[in-house]
Amino acid sequence: MAYVECQIKSNELDMSISVNVIYPEHIENNKNVKVLYLLHGYTGHYMDWMRQTSIERYASKYQICVVMPSVHNSYYVNNIYGVNYFNFVAVELPSVIENMFHVSNKKENRFVCGLSMGGYGALKIGLTFSDRYEKIASLSGAIDIDRIYELNKDNPKRSLFNLSFEKFPVKGTDDDIYHLIEESIKKENTPELFIACGKNDFLYEDHLKFKAFLGEKNVPFINKETSGGHEWKLWDNYIQDVLEWMFE
Repeated sequence: MAYVECQIKSNELDMSISVNVIYPEHIENNKNVKVLYLLHGYTGHYMDWMRQTSIERYASKYQICVVMPSVHNSYYVNNIYGVNYFNFVAVELPSVIENMFHVSNKKENRFVCGLSMGGYGALKIGLTFSDRYEKIASLSGAIDIDRIYELNKDNPKRSLFNLSFEKFPVKGTDDDIYHLIEESIKKENTPELFIACGKNDFLYEDHLKFKAFLGEKNVPFINKETSGGHEWKLWDNYIQDVLEWMFE
């Protein structure tokens, strides 16, 4: 597998942004490769998946392209100051990648996955553009933004989190994953879902709530729960299950 570290000038962000790309080396020129957008968590960045897991080795088994952008602590949303991280990852970045590499632009060949904040981002992106993504995976996902707001309301750094969202609560808005699920159900095009979380994770309560909601709405999904917390040891295992589910 080829490994490419890119500095991409984003018009949406009005800055250069770092993106890691893993790409199969021996691909026929006329073959468009399946692509996975793989998202980092809060306080993380574009190198996390490369440093903390064996994603390059795992991806080589399926000969897929993996794209790992850096979005700082943005929660993958267009923030209140007009810095459009959501537009960048959901719209601008796929266009750039599809122009730079032989990757498919078809729904059935485009996938998104993330951990923690990136799990929220994967769901927000994949559900908002449910006509563009075949499958979505959220690992230890920060699914309930309003609950995270409550958990951090006494945190001195809460203002950094608040910058991402125009108002609270987000319930019923396009920043609410539950709302996006209901909208995708109305349109009858909910992508296939994979959710996973450690039973000792501080987000496990949110995971159980979301799992119950999907069941009530008759939305098909794959669920994985194991012992462990909010940690890379779990995510390294989960991503292998995700890749098998997505590409085999």
